[in-house]
Amino acid sequence: MIFLSPKFCLNPWWPLNILLGIVLTAWSMGCALGMKGELVDKPTAASEAQSPPPTQAKPFIAPSAIKETSLEEQAFKLQDLVFWEEYGQTVFRVTFSNPVHQYRHFTLVQPSRIVLDIFGDAKRIPPVETFRVNSNWVETLRLSSSEGYLRLTMDIAAAKVPAYIIEPESGGLKMVIGPTVPEATGMRQVQLVEGGKRIDVRAADAKPAVPRTASSAVLGQPVAKGEKKYTGHRISLEFKDTNIKDVLDILAKLNERNIVVTDDVQKRVTMRLDEVPSDQALDIVIDTNGLEKREVGNVIRISTPGRFRSDSEARAASERAKDIEEPLQTEYLTINYAKVKDLESKIKPLLSTGPRTGTVVLDERSNTILVRDIQKRVDEVRELVTRLDTRTPQVLIESNLIETTPTFARAIGMKLEFNRSAEIKSNFPAGLPATSTPFVRIFQDRAGGFGSLTAELTAAEKEGLVKIISRPSVVTLNNVDSTIQSLRIIRVALPTSTNIASGTGAAAGAAVATEKINVGIILNVTPQVSSDGFILMNIKVKSSSIADSPTVAPTTGGAGTSVIPFDELSREAISNVLVRDGETIVIGGILKDTKNTSESGIPWLKDVPVLGWLFKNIRWQKDFEELVVFITPRVIGGGSENLPTADQLWRNQMRQTEGG
Repeated sequence: MIFLSPKFCLNPWWPLNILLGIVLTAWSMGCALGMKGELVDKPTAASEAQSPPPTQAKPFIAPSAIKETSLEEQAFKLQDLVFWEEYGQTVFRVTFSNPVHQYRHFTLVQPSRIVLDIFGDAKRIPPVETFRVNSNWVETLRLSSSEGYLRLTMDIAAAKVPAYIIEPESGGLKMVIGPTVPEATGMRQVQLVEGGKRIDVRAADAKPAVPRTASSAVLGQPVAKGEKKYTGHRISLEFKDTNIKDVLDILAKLNERNIVVTDDVQKRVTMRLDEVPSDQALDIVIDTNGLEKREVGNVIRISTPGRFRSDSEARAASERAKDIEEPLQTEYLTINYAKVKDLESKIKPLLSTGPRTGTVVLDERSNTILVRDIQKRVDEVRELVTRLDTRTPQVLIESNLIETTPTFARAIGMKLEFNRSAEIKSNFPAGLPATSTPFVRIFQDRAGGFGSLTAELTAAEKEGLVKIISRPSVVTLNNVDSTIQSLRIIRVALPTSTNIASGTGAAAGAAVATEKINVGIILNVTPQVSSDGFILMNIKVKSSSIADSPTVAPTTGGAGTSVIPFDELSREAISNVLVRDGETIVIGGILKDTKNTSESGIPWLKDVPVLGWLFKNIRWQKDFEELVVFITPRVIGGGSENLPTADQLWRNQMRQTEGG
């Protein structure tokens, strides 16, 4: 209803004003109704999101359609990924930083696979990673991601995809693969392992990848000498009152070995191991339960110590029973190179003992051995004789023993190009200073062998530069000692009170007793031939002489005999040298310092007291000589393939040297 004031009615234009007001009011009301209808017909995205969902199935809503307040909830980090086996099923658990709201799963055939897609804004987008699972139902697990979802692909070990269940769990998803086994077989929890290390799949900030190098590898603690080194994959296990046979079956699969457990092993196992190599876990289970194992190829037999002992005794008794029933065999073995007497002590331990003892008869005239025993023992004796009855290599040792000055010794070494060789080994210190202390210098002849050396020494001897003491050559058997001597025998008179009834220097009645002193050079060589053309020589060189003057003043015996006690000066060098066949080595450093005093002058006048020195000449001469030994070993006659190698000879010699 419209009320008009009297003032308004007196205006002559009031009908026109009323009509204009009605039109404006109607227009404003129509605009308002139009805007209201537009708001009702076109709801906003927020109102649509808040409206209840329809009862019918709706398609998957992409993360971009979720309201802004839930975007932070959809962003998640992968924190952990672990699996275990329980009741014959394989169980996976995936844990994230936020609850999972959207996921899907489907299966594939040829090959059989289960694919699980977890939707959300994954902050960790790694490349494809593959982990080996090797459980009852799953072989491998692949983890990959793309923009908007994370994908887990499980390769099934069976030809068909088994039944499986996926259900949400606090902070993630739980997936159970495989049918339920009625009888519980214990629980096995295994961490994902790659390269022997536990895989940590928790989210981390993106960092530049560091290349794996040998220096960045985890070396761990050093392994003590004799301690077993475990190389299996690291696993985590937990058992509670579980049958030990089930535990061993799980460890057999983890180690990819065949394990046979005897029926007398009846134990229950309760244990927890974390990050332990799989082969060490097997040893721990065996040792802690008082069991033992025997490995034959890829099969491990596990039983109690008593069972193994009884089985061994039973097998031995069975073998003895078979041996008693087996007829005896007789065989004649002809020996070609060895002596039958030397082989007897080595054959007897191989013969049968007990009621039917084997026998061995030796015929030294024909060098034949008669063996009577069961066939197995006869075969063992024949094999032993074949290995021992080999031609013993002979070694020709050519040597040159000279006395010269140290200067000429160095000069001839340079002239003949004697140089150190990598093929030569020696345990004697080389390169020591040239003093009176003997040492060994080891060289290799590269200039034509022993013939050129002999020619050079002969020419030097004619010039007076060298004194050749001897050129002995001996032939000896392998590993048999040989001795070369160049001696001077000196007899020294003993005091009259000394009475020697027999032996060298024996004296009776008024005869003067003497003592024999051998001075000179003794060279002792023991060669050992290898199968690869080397010769190991144990060398001992000794040079001895008597002192120029006695240490005690001469005395006179009862019959006017002068007794002069001399001192013996001895120098020796011992070395083990490994050289090639036909090479020449040099042993030097055995020095001799001699002093000579001579007097000359006018007869009678030189003996005049006080003034005699005017008519005589006294000459002092000092000689400094070095004993040098050249040795060239040569193998004559064929060697044998049964001989040790050069490295084996040298290692054995070093063990003897260090032990002695």
